[in-house]
Amino acid sequence: MKLVTFSHRKGGHDHHAGVLDGDHVACLTEAGIAGSLMEIVLGGKKMLDQIRAGVASAPRYALADVTLEAPIRPAKVLCSGINYKGHAEENPNAKMPTEPFFFTKLPTSVVGPDVPVEKPVRTEQMDYEVEFSAVIGRKLHKAREADVMPAIFGYTLLNDISARDVQFKDNQITIGKNFAGFSPIGPCIVTSDAMPHPDNVALKTRLNGKTLQDGSTSDWLFSLPLLISFLSQYIPLEPGDIVSTGTPAGVGIFQKPPIFMKAGDIVEIEAEGIGILRTPIVAG
Repeated sequence: MKLVTFSHRKGGHDHHAGVLDGDHVACLTEAGIAGSLMEIVLGGKKMLDQIRAGVASAPRYALADVTLEAPIRPAKVLCSGINYKGHAEENPNAKMPTEPFFFTKLPTSVVGPDVPVEKPVRTEQMDYEVEFSAVIGRKLHKAREADVMPAIFGYTLLNDISARDVQFKDNQITIGKNFAGFSPIGPCIVTSDAMPHPDNVALKTRLNGKTLQDGSTSDWLFSLPLLISFLSQYIPLEPGDIVSTGTPAGVGIFQKPPIFMKAGDIVEIEAEGIGILRTPIVAG
């Protein structure tokens, strides 16, 4: 099941929860089933069963007539760095990590599909990164690997936009990755039961129609259970938190010559089974 948050301006609807079904969205909020995706995440299997039972009678809107929002507003976005063999190999300064590495994206950087993102004046190296991401469904703290997969609610896409010249100057990872709009998320959350093999998902990035990243989660260095179990030893994970799994080879800074985003560009990231997350870049 593909869950979305959407607005229907003509109908006066803002931030309603829905189910994406082809070229239509079924409105769970108007049907009285769920007011938000966070409510669905917190409701777990019982809530998903209610949705399946009631979605057929929910009001439906043409996808072309609605605006998809960021599916969820996470309290924490934790991103894995250097978790694809290909990405590590393309980076001349990278060392194969012996354990997972994480950094954070702040909630203020989160935007939804098709939201224009400004190229900040403080960077000339605005880069893209397609990231397959897990949405946490139950609290995980000091979790065993065996506890992880049952606690994942679903999966979404994150474009880990990065200002490389800021990021690499004095190791300013947090600042370089948290300009306004630097965390597009969406277009939906696919429930975990609908994606039984997250370790074999095709990923792509296109910039102005040209494919620059073409990889698969099968290239992970660390498996999803290991990655999230490791993280939970240090940071308690809560429902609605997003944990990304790194990016495959092909980021802009390691192209020959490097390719960076500029005003007027359109970047699309795509995951098999999730869809396309599109972001226009505009002048800051």
